[in-house]
Amino acid sequence: MIVRDEERLLPVCLESIAGVYAQLVVVDTGSTDNTVGIAESFGAEVHHFDWIDDFAAARNESIRHATEPWILWLDADETLPKSAQATLLELLAPPKKPTIYQVLIRNLQADGKSFTLSMSHRLITRHARLQFSGRIHEQVFPSLRAAGGMEKPSRLVLEHQGYALDGARLRAKLDRNRPLLEALVAEQPASGYAHYTLGQNHALLGNHETALEAYQRALEIKDFSGPSLATLLNAVAEANWQLGRLDEAEGHAQRSLALVSHQSSANFIMYRVMRSRGNVAGQIQWLEALLPLTERGAGMEERSDLPKDVLVPRQHLLYSLGELHLSQENPSAAEKALQECLSLEPESQETRSLLAMAQARQNRWEPLLATLKGVTHPQPGELRELRGIALIKLRRFEEAIAHYRTWLEDDPEHQGLRKRLAGLYAKGGDREAAEQLLRGGTFKRDDG
Repeated sequence: MIVRDEERLLPVCLESIAGVYAQLVVVDTGSTDNTVGIAESFGAEVHHFDWIDDFAAARNESIRHATEPWILWLDADETLPKSAQATLLELLAPPKKPTIYQVLIRNLQADGKSFTLSMSHRLITRHARLQFSGRIHEQVFPSLRAAGGMEKPSRLVLEHQGYALDGARLRAKLDRNRPLLEALVAEQPASGYAHYTLGQNHALLGNHETALEAYQRALEIKDFSGPSLATLLNAVAEANWQLGRLDEAEGHAQRSLALVSHQSSANFIMYRVMRSRGNVAGQIQWLEALLPLTERGAGMEERSDLPKDVLVPRQHLLYSLGELHLSQENPSAAEKALQECLSLEPESQETRSLLAMAQARQNRWEPLLATLKGVTHPQPGELRELRGIALIKLRRFEEAIAHYRTWLEDDPEHQGLRKRLAGLYAKGGDREAAEQLLRGGTFKRDDG
């Protein structure tokens, strides 16, 4: 690892890898907080390196101290999920030649819920010819290619918190990186990758016009192809969508899908384009295209064919589908989507309420009552009304009377409730109670 002033994040990172390493090397580039002390408390070998605005140089200094056959490199805002530890250990066979593994990085976004997915070469063999290059966004793959080594896929996952930092911390990180990216572009003006990464920095800062200029320059250079070109086209489409240029966004997203169909990013951009246009049928179409690409349960998510993709939580897509189907008077499709949504997020009162409405529109009163059992109190008036209607439709009049009495006690000035309850009493033959209610009388909960 290379670190600087990471006392807030470093303990969680190091706790996540406890027990899976034989050697822990931390290179500090000038911390002024307790980063070094924390690293040493985990048994790390701490080395010091003067920062020279070059991530590759610092990273090469870190691997220079490695003594084990395999090297896993991390940043302080990353963790190794406990479920991935066994996967990691299975990969550590004695290498026959220089080898690097592709690792999936789940990048938590600022909303704390959605992710982007990216691939990175994080597990590498210790070999004299494997070195990092690049002032920023350093890479080891060029040296592997020069050494005649092997690149292998893996099912190893790391989780990255960096984009979920609070606004001030994220901006400080982006502001720190931008001069390095600008220097990289100045040094390598014919590198599409350099322009692309500078565009990413501007996009994260909300400078979408400037980001688009950088992406367009990367497209003009034409050194992207296949999945990497699809990723660049998605970046162009996203910037255009942010700027309200919907036709341009759609065109670039469609080009991306023509290159790589098994991806989420372009599908998600198409959904947002349709949402911006108010095209409900189009929104449903692209949400349904996204569903097969989402993670399921605790298992591994479907691998995208892109080096960088987006992962939208499945329950968010299902909830949106439920809303859209209801707006199109298709309550059965809405119920199907919302039932699955609730199974993934059983504590969501919002989902439960929408599901009850879908069931009411189909006169599915028994399932509606089961759904409402999970709604927290106090219930919104519209859900109380749905429960009352369901009890009446099912001819469970005593329960309906008890339900409306409780509601009226909570809201004694509600004349509609008074009339509904009076009607129920009259239907049951208790005209005295009905007349008392209509005269504005009151009663106690334990009345007969």
